[in-house]
Amino acid sequence: MSYLPLKGNESFSSIFKNPDLVSDSDHFRIYISKNEIGFALGMILPKKNIKLAVHRNYIKRTVRSVSDEYLKNLKISLVFLSKKKIKLFKKNVLRFEIDNILSNVESKIKWKNFSPSGECAIFY
Repeated sequence: MSYLPLKGNESFSSIFKNPDLVSDSDHFRIYISKNEIGFALGMILPKKNIKLAVHRNYIKRTVRSVSDEYLKNLKISLVFLSKKKIKLFKKNVLRFEIDNILSNVESKIKWKNFSPSGECAIFY
């Protein structure tokens, strides 16, 4: 495990109140905030949006592996949120969507001067 898990209401609410970057796709939304401790990851995948536990667990495993590929060296806190109901669960389509949104986040972070050392500009 190359990330720190986000736990507790306070860590999530601080990211939701003051995100440095927000990115959307069809089914998911990502909130990112700078931190000083390293890569921290939290996921919100409600049963209301993804009925089967097997599907929720697949998304969690996919997000962990893809974020490890793209974002593990950055000092950011990332919250991955399911924003609407997934009616037709196709693994390859969702994997592509997750890969696409996280690669876009990586390029936005590089564009906005996030750095592994934690020095970065202020974003709006």
